[in-house]
Amino acid sequence: MPPSEEVIMSLKGPSPEDLRKIHAEITQIVNQRFIITTFAITVFGIFAAWLIPKNNVDIGSNISRLTIVGSIVVTFLLGALYLFNLFFLRGMLRTYTTYLIVTESSGWEYDWRAYRRSFKRYLGYTKAQAGIFLLLGLISTAFPFFIALGYSLNFYFCGWLCTDIAIGVIYVLFVLLTGVFGWLNPQKKLMERWEKLKNDKEATV
Repeated sequence: MPPSEEVIMSLKGPSPEDLRKIHAEITQIVNQRFIITTFAITVFGIFAAWLIPKNNVDIGSNISRLTIVGSIVVTFLLGALYLFNLFFLRGMLRTYTTYLIVTESSGWEYDWRAYRRSFKRYLGYTKAQAGIFLLLGLISTAFPFFIALGYSLNFYFCGWLCTDIAIGVIYVLFVLLTGVFGWLNPQKKLMERWEKLKNDKEATV
């Protein structure tokens, strides 16, 4: 392997200026994750207010198809926000934090990781945000049923309602697996990648 490639594929460790930049990026990403979660609550509230019937409805009439379609749209929007939060923002966050751990550049990140591991079920950050998305998704999926019960309307299992239920089940299962049970957590793979680069550097010294 040419020397130039060895330099590219090995870790040099962060400078003090790099550490300031990395910590600023981490703080920004953490803030963005909370903003995304807050925005999801706002989006849900806006759509929920829009879908509630504004005019008098006849007791015993069928629930509006618009309510069911709106419920599907809300679930899709929540899913898109959750995916962006989970894969993009969390992925970038874990890339930075695992780098700091592997290069032994931040005692806090190392201790914070050990602290989280000391709990059987730590409920901070991702799990807490996943809990919010899970609750919003459950309410969004069941929203047509809430409207039907609240306004004494009939609901029938049409194609749209079955689609709403199916999407809701997929959404809930995905959030549970990824946000609560740690499925598709990139931290282990990122640690292995940084460790490999670190070992490559040590092998060339």
